[in-house]
Amino acid sequence: MKVLWTVNLIPSAVSVKLGMTSEVLGGWVESMAAQLVRHSDVELGIVCKCEKEISFCEEIDGIKYFSLHYTPSTSLNELEAKCDKLITDYSPDIVNIEGTEFLHARAMQLAAKKRDIPAVVSLQGILNGQYAYQCGQLPIDDMMFSKSLTDIFAAWIMHLRKTRWYKPRMQSEKEIIENADYILGRTTWDRAHSYALNPNARYYSCSRILRSPFYEEEWSVENMQKHSVYVGNGYNALKGLHFVVMALPYLIKEFPDVKVYVAGYKPYQDNDKRSFLKKGYAAYLKKLIYDLGVEDHIEFTGPLNANQVAKKLSEVNAYVLCSAVENSPNTLGEAMSVGTPCVAAYVGGVSDMAKDGEDALFFRNDDPKILAWNLKRIFDSNELALSLSESAKKRAALTHNPERNAQLLIDAYTDILTNKEK
Repeated sequence: MKVLWTVNLIPSAVSVKLGMTSEVLGGWVESMAAQLVRHSDVELGIVCKCEKEISFCEEIDGIKYFSLHYTPSTSLNELEAKCDKLITDYSPDIVNIEGTEFLHARAMQLAAKKRDIPAVVSLQGILNGQYAYQCGQLPIDDMMFSKSLTDIFAAWIMHLRKTRWYKPRMQSEKEIIENADYILGRTTWDRAHSYALNPNARYYSCSRILRSPFYEEEWSVENMQKHSVYVGNGYNALKGLHFVVMALPYLIKEFPDVKVYVAGYKPYQDNDKRSFLKKGYAAYLKKLIYDLGVEDHIEFTGPLNANQVAKKLSEVNAYVLCSAVENSPNTLGEAMSVGTPCVAAYVGGVSDMAKDGEDALFFRNDDPKILAWNLKRIFDSNELALSLSESAKKRAALTHNPERNAQLLIDAYTDILTNKEK
């Protein structure tokens, strides 16, 4: 079985060989790919979206990697021609399109259809289901007419990012899902949202495989830093870091040494070189942190690789998923696999990953008081922390089992190919 994937990044194996900076995100792509090629009857090629004008065709550890470079000015027809050449050269039995938010996904879908090759669309998030949450449930309307210039700036920039940058990408995704014959997902949430767009597509379920360090590290009461919390992302409003910040004053009263570690760069550093549209939330977050006087209780770690994230998860008292919406967040799966006691927002597909009171403590994502209370419960009771830890590890061991998930994916491919022959 020859399989051709298209992905939205350059895997680290290629980056290292070409002397490029490796991606921090998307490790599950490499984990699943490595597991797939262990099966002797699977040949795998991966088409990598490249923002820089580079060209490569590399075979590394039994996987063939191809570059696909394009710019915002590249038309869909031009991109479809590039995808058609890749398909012709590789001659796959099936195409797997990872993600739906970029133009090359639609181009690959059209090229596969032209060659009568079945294409399965693998859902990551669903933009059309996430749109309403892009501003993190902040009171944007009130902020736009606030007396604070920072609030006004932040609100308008977040609004512009949502409507001018995010919204246009939704149409391409809508077309991809509407025209998909086969969809690969993981949760009730993505199944419901894909069904709403295309009730006729055949749906398959397959969970992610995590990066190896998350199967190796293990949380323990003896090694943890008391009253410490890890958050996996604070770059944009949808990820909800502001609700953790709002919860801190309630915790500081009882736990003056409480510390929140946030993965990634400090979003409001002076030398922030990110685009203008990404600075609105950073401005709001900086003001909120200083207004609440909690700056000494938050530390931005800088980008962390898988080993560093797993190590940090093994050392903190609790992990928090605070997003306004998620499908099946890998960061939650990683924390559960390590056994870190988890507090998770009851959003999107999260309830498919953990059970409230057993594998994690759930809270309504926009209620910092409940978040603070659930963290206090874990801080107060090592017995509760241990119970959550043990249950989460068992659940994650099943959800993210490498052999099981690779077989589920192969079974989906096999069923699709069998379907085609009927």
